[in-house]
Amino acid sequence: MCLLLVGWLAAVAARADNLTFHPLTTAQGLSENSVTGAVQDHRGFLWLATRDGLNRYDGSGFRVFRNDPQQAGSLGSNYILSLTADGQGNVWVGTGGGLCRYLPLTERFVTYQASDSMGLTDNFIWAVFCDRRGRVWAGAETGVHLLDQKTGRFRLFTHADAGNVRRNSIRSIVQAADGRIWVGTGEGRISYVDERSGRLIPMPGWRPVGPVTALAAAPQGGLWVAIENNGLCFTDARGGPVRTYHHVAGQPGTLPTDAVRTLLIDGQERLWAGTTEGLCRLDAATQTFSVWQHRPGVARTLPSSNVITLYEDRLGLLWAGTEQGAASFEPRPNAFSQPVSQQETGPVWALAEDAGRRLWLGTESQGLIRLDPVTGQRVKYRHNPTDPTSLPEDFIRVVLPDRQGRLWVGTRSRGLAYLDPATGRFRRFRHNPADPTSLSDDNVRCVFQDQQERLWVGTEGGLNLLDPVTGRCAVYRNNPRDPQSLSSNYVRCVYQDSRGQMWVGVGGGGLCRFDPRTGRSRIYRADAADRSSLSSNFVRTMLEDSQGRLWLATEGGGLSCLLDAKTGRFRTFREPQGLPNDVIYGMLADDQGDLWLATNKGVARFNRRTLRFRTYDTRDGLPQDEFNAGAFCRRRDGTLLFGGGNGAVAFQPMAVRYNPAPPVVVFTGFRKFNRPVRLDTSITERRMLRLGPRDNFISIEFAALNYRLPDKNRFLYKLEGNDDKWIEAGNQHQATYTNLNPGSYTFRVRAANNDGVWNPTGASLSVIVGPPWYQTWWFRILASWVVFGLLFAAYRIRVSQLLALERVRHNIARDLHDDMGSTLSSISILSQLARNHQQRNNQEQAGILMEQIGDSSRRMLDSMDDIVWAINPAHDSMEAVTARMRSFASDVLEARGIDFLFKVAPEVLEQRLPMRARREFFLLFKEAVNNLAKYSKAEMAIIRLDYENRHLVLRVEDDGVGFDVTAPAQGGGNGMTNMRSRAAAIRATLDIDTAPGKGTKMQVRVPLRR
Repeated sequence: MCLLLVGWLAAVAARADNLTFHPLTTAQGLSENSVTGAVQDHRGFLWLATRDGLNRYDGSGFRVFRNDPQQAGSLGSNYILSLTADGQGNVWVGTGGGLCRYLPLTERFVTYQASDSMGLTDNFIWAVFCDRRGRVWAGAETGVHLLDQKTGRFRLFTHADAGNVRRNSIRSIVQAADGRIWVGTGEGRISYVDERSGRLIPMPGWRPVGPVTALAAAPQGGLWVAIENNGLCFTDARGGPVRTYHHVAGQPGTLPTDAVRTLLIDGQERLWAGTTEGLCRLDAATQTFSVWQHRPGVARTLPSSNVITLYEDRLGLLWAGTEQGAASFEPRPNAFSQPVSQQETGPVWALAEDAGRRLWLGTESQGLIRLDPVTGQRVKYRHNPTDPTSLPEDFIRVVLPDRQGRLWVGTRSRGLAYLDPATGRFRRFRHNPADPTSLSDDNVRCVFQDQQERLWVGTEGGLNLLDPVTGRCAVYRNNPRDPQSLSSNYVRCVYQDSRGQMWVGVGGGGLCRFDPRTGRSRIYRADAADRSSLSSNFVRTMLEDSQGRLWLATEGGGLSCLLDAKTGRFRTFREPQGLPNDVIYGMLADDQGDLWLATNKGVARFNRRTLRFRTYDTRDGLPQDEFNAGAFCRRRDGTLLFGGGNGAVAFQPMAVRYNPAPPVVVFTGFRKFNRPVRLDTSITERRMLRLGPRDNFISIEFAALNYRLPDKNRFLYKLEGNDDKWIEAGNQHQATYTNLNPGSYTFRVRAANNDGVWNPTGASLSVIVGPPWYQTWWFRILASWVVFGLLFAAYRIRVSQLLALERVRHNIARDLHDDMGSTLSSISILSQLARNHQQRNNQEQAGILMEQIGDSSRRMLDSMDDIVWAINPAHDSMEAVTARMRSFASDVLEARGIDFLFKVAPEVLEQRLPMRARREFFLLFKEAVNNLAKYSKAEMAIIRLDYENRHLVLRVEDDGVGFDVTAPAQGGGNGMTNMRSRAAAIRATLDIDTAPGKGTKMQVRVPLRR
């Protein structure tokens, strides 16, 4: 046994360190770790100034702005010293290259420099400040400047006397409760701005002792002044006594150093000071400081003890900028604490509180520890191999203070023992194979005292009803032949409900409703086919709520509630319902009836009214996310404790912070084909996004501006017109869409903060996807006109075809009527005359008439043959035409003894003549050959067909007698007239070159279409 005493000062120091810091460094995307300023703009973005760029933080990532000489509207300098924001959404940046104003609409900067001749006298802006009237003040080496935003001109305020070079070097600007603007200078002066005289008026009675590094205005009046290497002062600003604070070596409660760099008065009017040796908070009642410093190797601590700047955002979260990054933190102590340090306990497997409100901790290797929370006294019990009355083993699995004042201790492998509080000695109970009344197994997993004060011991070898006086046990085990025996010997928990029923949770056997009188059980097991059955056969612990319902914490099956013991109907809550992990090690209820569950992934709070979970983990200040089975306890004051590998954690449920503010949702970026797109208007400010038809892979980025554990923010998004339901994005802060159809959409996104509070409105953005050119309205109108034109043209072509067909039919009818009709009429008349002559026995005259009838019949047959040949589609080619022409010339000329030469150029055979033109052309040729045969008296004829300049050229030559073109036609016929009319019908030109005695040359030129 070892006695440990802890002093009050150590306890106070431990409480002072119980703030949880959440660092942001270059590892998370910060451009540089020296954070010199912080401010929150009207949208809710947090801006962090560094010595290498300006950072906009949205809770999920950083957007860095830097100077780029090649880009208009970039930051004036990467070396940033100060920040402020006005009510119009502008962020003002004091840099080493002038004063810059960030324009949120275009995401560009307007830079004011001394070279602009607008009144700024120096480009090194130490301090920038926006007063309650929205006016911007800039402190430089040469004085403080007031900007007229309408004209862009500055008004300079300096001290009347020149003094040394630092007299007008403005290091800090603040507005006091009375509205006056105060400045602190590099010389150490504190002065206010007199706008009437245009001067800086020094504070009366103030004696400079060092450069002023920071000023803070007290809400009730007065100024806090940080002085470089000379501590902290408070003055009433009227020349009254000055209260000073300094570092005193070895004296707790003083500043850790006199090098104070920044000041902040938070929303609760508490003073915070950032020094080169840590973060300090002044206790107004005791006038002492609590100090937080960087602790190497410890998570959730300040990134560095050198604190440069402090800022409080709208929700009361504080930000500390250090030389190694920024950190956010709640300005009140962490709700989760460790009653005994991890170094002292190691892993904790058992927790209990006795009647004297002393806390007992069963550890893995440090034995049993007793803590008196009033005195801080700690007593440790350890195993001593030489002392049989010592703790049986240092690995403790169970601790139970019973109602008789005894403390029962179950070990991992050395059985059970109880501590006699009077003697401080342990009495041991072990398994003896030779004694059936001994403890059933030395691996003890639970100890329970029921309402009848009977002691039940669960082991890995069965359930025991122990008589503490005799040490004898009634043992209950599984009997494979008895289905009403315990379902398994691995007993993990025993519980008695308000109706006196005993319940036993076993490993692998489910839940048993146990009757101690008969030793029989009703078994409830998990059934994969029955969703209303028990969720897992491994039950770790159970409790009954105020409504008499039994809740069971399982291993791998989450949380189950027994709804009906008769039917065995359960309701289960698992990871899909919000439980962080389905393995539950411990379960406790608070005063509101909420269940607290220790899991492998933090502690979950289950609200039985809303059936919703809220998870707390190391990000919330827990020392660990994974806990140990059986290590849980509720103290009489309502404090809950859970144990795990990093010791025990204690907390008051009412002290656990809740964030009721729904987060502001904003759009932060837009990408095409996974590449950022710079828009003419910031996507945060715009309400509409237009896309082209080829923008078929887009991403929209968004953020929830909640900085309390921002990685716990959750998102839902939906593209109305494309998505039927809201899409759960978890903590992913972008949505990607591909191949959107042309049309109008609305993209909506909602977000929940770290406590699951949703912003029901969220943010929305109209998205218009333009159609390709062939789907535009103008193209559709044009296409409709084109289609109409094509239909009209098709109609005209069809009409033309019908008219052409009609003309053909008309011509055929006319030819048949003219040629056939007149020929048949003449045949009819001649036949009648021949009959008359024959009746009169005038045979000679009858013979002549019959010969005329034969000639007429042959001509009619020739005409019919020409008509049928012309309308036959098989004769459309020029090869068929020339073949008929050659055949006709051969028949006619050879019958008259005329030699002829028929030549056809190869190009002619590639051409085509329409049906009408083909017929007229052939009849014209036929007329010419007939005339040549009848009248020329030629011995030789030449017929040629050529293709010249898109014309079909027919040449017919003979060596006959020729004729006089002007003389009447021979035989009194109409041959020449017919030839000319046929040439005109096909728009051909007919030329005849002849004279008596000189032969005849005829040429016909027929134009051809391509």
